[in-house]
Amino acid sequence: MSATNGDVLGQWPAIEELALTRSRGLPVHEILRNAKLSAYDAELDTLKLTVRGDKLNKSEAESLRTCVAKACYQVLGFQPRLEVSTGGSASGDHEVKVSANVPNVSSTSAGTDEDFLTSKKIPAGADFGHFVVGPSNQLACAAAQAVAENPGKAYNPLFIHGGVGLGKTHLLNAIASRLLPRMPKIRMISCEEFVNRFVSALKNGTVEALRHDLRDSDALLIDDIHFLAGKEQTQEEFFHTFNHLYQLGKQIVLTSDSLPRDIPNLEDRLISRFHWGLAVKVEPPCTETRMAIVRKKAELRGIDVPDEVVHFLADNIVTNVRELEGAVVQIAALSSMSSKPITLQLAHEALRHLVKSKPTPARIATDDIIDVVCEHYNVRMNDLLSQRRTKNLAFPRHVAMFLTKELTQLTLTEIGSFFGGRDHSTVLHAINKIKGLRLKDTDLRNELERFELQLRRPVN
Repeated sequence: MSATNGDVLGQWPAIEELALTRSRGLPVHEILRNAKLSAYDAELDTLKLTVRGDKLNKSEAESLRTCVAKACYQVLGFQPRLEVSTGGSASGDHEVKVSANVPNVSSTSAGTDEDFLTSKKIPAGADFGHFVVGPSNQLACAAAQAVAENPGKAYNPLFIHGGVGLGKTHLLNAIASRLLPRMPKIRMISCEEFVNRFVSALKNGTVEALRHDLRDSDALLIDDIHFLAGKEQTQEEFFHTFNHLYQLGKQIVLTSDSLPRDIPNLEDRLISRFHWGLAVKVEPPCTETRMAIVRKKAELRGIDVPDEVVHFLADNIVTNVRELEGAVVQIAALSSMSSKPITLQLAHEALRHLVKSKPTPARIATDDIIDVVCEHYNVRMNDLLSQRRTKNLAFPRHVAMFLTKELTQLTLTEIGSFFGGRDHSTVLHAINKIKGLRLKDTDLRNELERFELQLRRPVN
């Protein structure tokens, strides 16, 4: 699919703002801030950008392409090719052409050690004050604040894990922001960058210089440490760097998409060290938290979002905070460009690609529901399905019946048969009781939502 020059050029402000929002807290954010749209070639379906600076390395070019491509897809409904020119130096322009898959970088320089290890500029808004706290991230946020107030002593290392777009990088930036006034030598970097620079140092014979600078840190913050998986030589180097900083009482903070023990091909000695401090998980936000996030992002942008649109966003984007923020940007951009107020109809139009692509829920087995409920409430399956009516069994049983009705195609009679031969009126009473409690009890409402997210999560 292609578009006219007018289509793409007219939508570029929305694409740019969405890409900047998606990249907040990532190294590519500053590159995007310096990027300008040069032209769109409709015949070649190619978007041309110019970035101030002398050059981009391979990792930066690929990150830029991915970020802009995703934003283009959300706004335009397709992904054009991306061609990036970098220039502005006295020696002339340096061009990087990025293909649909792999960037072709004419310079393979990994950058200087000094460039690698200078303190990272914290993106605007990436602090604790702008982090929306809810049941899904409360512990992680509290741990991050404790580390920022008492580095090297509270929790060391702090290991924050969870899915994509849930706020791990935001917390990492918030810690750095709080530490910087007291500790000028904050080293914050993605693990991918760390690996790339280490490989480059090996080739160039500059490992000792890189090692010296890295170990001179006041604190070391690394994003996406799971990128170390399977990289034996880099793991060896990081092991010794970790030991050096830890023994000096320097704070170490790591983020990952999974627990240390679940990172494939990660050395046992690193797994052990990553658990020396505190490991905290960031869960997908509950409905109330998602609504609070939408309202917060809208408030920061001076946008008035009606309640029905807030509910629409919270109901349709359930597992990714970054997508939720991007959706607010997209709706605001469409409203501004079309001179229309933000309504539910406009929100549907702005997010038609995103909402339409939501996956069909997987079929959920009753046994899985029972397993989840029994594990959470610490009861045995045989007891839950028995005729016993003690309080410690009745409530979990009611919850299990409610979830079975909500998430399966079973009739009330079939549910009653499964739960110890109870009649349909007993099942209906249990379901209505949980429905009533859900309206009044926020904790139960969040609990039920977490159960559903856990049960709908695809099994690898």
